[in-house]
Amino acid sequence: MKRKICNILPFDYEGVQLLDGRLKDQFRQVRDFYYDIPNDSILKEFRLEADLPAPGKPLDGTGIKHPRRHHHTFGQWLSAFARMYKATGDTAVRDKAIYLMDGWAKTISDKRPPKSHYAYEKMVGGLVDMYKYIGDENALQHLERITDWAERSLDRAKPYATGGEWYTLSENLYRAYELTGEKRYFDFAKVWEYTDYWGLFARGEDIFQDILQTSQGKYYHAYSHVNTFSGSAMAYRVTGERHYLDTIINAYQYLQDTQCYATGGYGPEENLIIPDGLPETLRAIHRGAEILKPIRRGESNVGIRYHFETACGSWAAFKLTHYLMTLTGEARYGDWVERLIYNGVNALLPMNKYGMIMYGSNYHLYGAYKSQFHRWCCCTGTLPPAVTDYHNLIYFHDTENLYVNLFVPSKVEWKGPHGMVTVVQDTHFPEKDTVLLHVQPKVSSRFGLKFRVPQWARNGVKVKVNNVISKIETIPGKWATIERKWSQNDTVTLQFDLSPRVEPLTGYVSPVAILSGPVVLVTTTDPRGIPTDRDLRYPADWLPSKAWISVLRPYYEKRILRPYYEIKAGEYYRMYFERPEGISISPNELAFHGSWFSDGTIRYAQESDSYFEGKFKGTTVVWEGIRHEDAGIAKVSIDGKEVAEVDQYGFTGVHTPRDPWDSGRLGEMPFIYLDQREVPFKWSRSGLGKGEHTIRVAISPRKNPMSHGTKINVRRLLSYLE
Repeated sequence: MKRKICNILPFDYEGVQLLDGRLKDQFRQVRDFYYDIPNDSILKEFRLEADLPAPGKPLDGTGIKHPRRHHHTFGQWLSAFARMYKATGDTAVRDKAIYLMDGWAKTISDKRPPKSHYAYEKMVGGLVDMYKYIGDENALQHLERITDWAERSLDRAKPYATGGEWYTLSENLYRAYELTGEKRYFDFAKVWEYTDYWGLFARGEDIFQDILQTSQGKYYHAYSHVNTFSGSAMAYRVTGERHYLDTIINAYQYLQDTQCYATGGYGPEENLIIPDGLPETLRAIHRGAEILKPIRRGESNVGIRYHFETACGSWAAFKLTHYLMTLTGEARYGDWVERLIYNGVNALLPMNKYGMIMYGSNYHLYGAYKSQFHRWCCCTGTLPPAVTDYHNLIYFHDTENLYVNLFVPSKVEWKGPHGMVTVVQDTHFPEKDTVLLHVQPKVSSRFGLKFRVPQWARNGVKVKVNNVISKIETIPGKWATIERKWSQNDTVTLQFDLSPRVEPLTGYVSPVAILSGPVVLVTTTDPRGIPTDRDLRYPADWLPSKAWISVLRPYYEKRILRPYYEIKAGEYYRMYFERPEGISISPNELAFHGSWFSDGTIRYAQESDSYFEGKFKGTTVVWEGIRHEDAGIAKVSIDGKEVAEVDQYGFTGVHTPRDPWDSGRLGEMPFIYLDQREVPFKWSRSGLGKGEHTIRVAISPRKNPMSHGTKINVRRLLSYLE
């Protein structure tokens, strides 16, 4: 039943070494922080529950007990220590992991099993890794014991679209089956497959339409609803059934198209966002004098605290992209990893001695700052495996080729087709634009050296081999291949264009972020400048048109751009900006034909002979409105030529608001579920010639089969001169 169907293979924490640089610094800091946590503090709550002697202080040193918190993170800490040992040979962390596992094992019994689906799943992962990467056979005995209990006792109701996270269990159970061959783990993994949710992606259907069909849940918890895809990936790896692979391929594209910010982050307030809703999460308070309430909590403006559950969200994405890269062999998936490293987990503030972590990252248009605001939470469990995973994301291989996915100071030892090969990356990327790959085969031999061409590298990559220009093809999103007979001390030079660029949210016109390579730049008052070799102190030096200057000057006077990952605690920054020169065209400035009605600021009609027209100047036009369950399809023409057929159908009623202060448990952060009952609609067309244009939007007699009607509405048009 087990099938190995990978196109390329990971090094699985073996043979890869981080060299001096940002990633190694963070890995060492995290390793030391967790290693220094006293073992008695980690085991204290387990021992207390088992009525055993429990020396040592509680983790946060306050004496306040936090029910179940130790259960949520302990398995992931074991997993991280095991992977750290495999990656570095660090016997100290190995010994700590063994001591902790043995101490925990003395506290478990049928009366004190793992407290939840979540805790059981994390322990399965930790025990699998203790056996796989350390070789401790006791881990398998402990796994059998807790699985005996889980098979008998875990609630199998499996409610759809909740934060309960039962649907993440299958990944580590399939890993247990793959490692041991024990069919009980395969069978138990099948129990927890998220069939309804995965199937929507496999078939390319609408996940938010489906959520309305159940009364059990009204929101998609972002981290866990991405984390569950790793279960689908493992199901494909052990069965070979294509629909599992289709699930994760389509899910990845859906996330990139509808959920991700420039950082690679996703999930504001830990929610997946309805299509067209992402820009509004950045404008949640106001835009100039205009009060916006597109995403609401009850009837008041939303106060979104963070846009990305950073450590957890990065870890879920690392796993998904790792599976996609190995199962498909495609380079494009590495782009998400690259963004999330520099703008996600590597941009976190270090934890403090109280276990407080920078739980979320904030991208508001009106500015933000970093802070540590939640202690010993789920993200303190995902942080150590995430930074350890740096070792497993830089390189891949097959029998004939070595693949370079990330451009990081590092060293890899690979068993090539004709013997051992060492490759050393010498680089200060992404601050500097050059990467040197020193290729050192033990004996001269022919093999392929492949490197990922990032999708942001629109001008390709300049390549030299031993200082001679190479003409190899470098297509963004693909692997570039240098195949030759390699000799000792051959050097490949890669040069990237790190010129700052403006990047809107995918599929939108505004707001925009500013990036250099994969790195998001933010405005601050620090004098150090932006990470390029050019003297670019102010954005007027390089932004694409003078139209930006007046709009951005209030934010840039006496300010400069710096990488988001350099921002310190409490330092104010701005990441997103509205595109300049947007001209608003209200319904009063449009010409309406047929039967149109007003509803506040919205004009709508449903008869197929109805249409509206408007004139605008500029190269881009945006039609804004609201999606509805009774909305129809419209034909859009510009300057007399039909350019699109647009479906305005949408779904309402997603999410119900919850009292933000109803935390339910002492010391835990309250969750605020976004109320997304108003579903924004945005359609845009760019690349038009300069000058005046006419847009016409006509109602079609056709409609989406899910829609209850054929209504079309407009709130306003926006035009941009450039």
